[in-house]
Amino acid sequence: MGSSFSQTKLEMSASSENDHSGLVITGLGTEWPSVLIRPNDLKDYALKFYSEVDSWLKTLLKINDQTGIESRAVVDVWNDPRWHFDKPPPAEVIDTVFRVHGTRLAKAAALNALHDAGIDATSITHIVSVTATNSGSPGYDQLVARELGIPETTERVLLNGIGCAGGLAALRVASDLATAATYRGQKARVLVVACEICSIHIRAELHAASESNTIGIGPALFSDGASALVLCNSHALSHTTPRRFAVVDWSTHIVPGTDQEMSYNVTSHGFQLSLSKNVPALASTAVKGPIQNMAMKNDDMNPVPQSEFDWALHPGGSAIITGVQKSLSLPDRALIATNEIYKTRGNTSSVSVLAVLDKIRSLEDRRKNVIACSFGPGLTVEMVHLKQYL
Repeated sequence: MGSSFSQTKLEMSASSENDHSGLVITGLGTEWPSVLIRPNDLKDYALKFYSEVDSWLKTLLKINDQTGIESRAVVDVWNDPRWHFDKPPPAEVIDTVFRVHGTRLAKAAALNALHDAGIDATSITHIVSVTATNSGSPGYDQLVARELGIPETTERVLLNGIGCAGGLAALRVASDLATAATYRGQKARVLVVACEICSIHIRAELHAASESNTIGIGPALFSDGASALVLCNSHALSHTTPRRFAVVDWSTHIVPGTDQEMSYNVTSHGFQLSLSKNVPALASTAVKGPIQNMAMKNDDMNPVPQSEFDWALHPGGSAIITGVQKSLSLPDRALIATNEIYKTRGNTSSVSVLAVLDKIRSLEDRRKNVIACSFGPGLTVEMVHLKQYL
């Protein structure tokens, strides 16, 4: 992922057809840590501290064996002695480690996207960043911008508190900023960066579960990584600019009465996920309204059945993926990229849906229309309609 593709004459001829929105993703990049863990690795890690006879751990390990995830990427703290004491490391250590590993991953993903777009970091006009696994100030986005050489005058936005919906929320904000620049007659080259280091919170989640004797499934699902993309408005495009996806429309929606169904709470040892068993059913139902509303606003969506779209669906869990698939009668083909990212990398919160989008463009059998969709605390549904350059 994040590899560069040269623009073909066919892409160039299709540009005028797809550029009607004026917003084009010109480059994407994804970066994963080199350490991969498998379900047995989590089991071995948990049994260093807790007894297999504990009911909460029995249930967690059963879930761990049934997620459908074959491997997850984690940073080197998996083998860090500070994560192997009787109690998890304090929040100060968690913050420091995120800023070291997170900055490195985010920088690498951003460089991949910039290379794919064929532009230099010094030409970036805006940077929109997001994370659910750090809340320190100044934000990690400043560290990444400094490492990349992005000008100090570049407009910056850092999103937080959005969880797994963050990747598309960042793309939505970037699209709004680029649209505003267009109306002002200005160029917009927006760098979007999502970075999550979930593994630094696994020890804290296990500790909290042992004290409350309740099940937290986060340790069995989440992984680490970073994704980035470059979004340009019409003023920043030329006939030589690579074109990956045109951004047609975007929306955000909070499902009423669901604010207690998913949360990510701050504790003295890190962040702790709270996820209701109702979330897969809620997500499956909640996705229908936004896509219907989007179709009503975009006439060119109406003749195209949802089954004919490629779907960059957030791989939040197997129940969420299969639930949305059944709810919308999507064929397996539509979710190949989602299932591949989920199987090989698990759930990387805000990063995942952008990684799926990056994966889609490498598929042999691709569709022009793409729907990207993710879910976060609230329960929030983020959705983006894109057109792929084939």
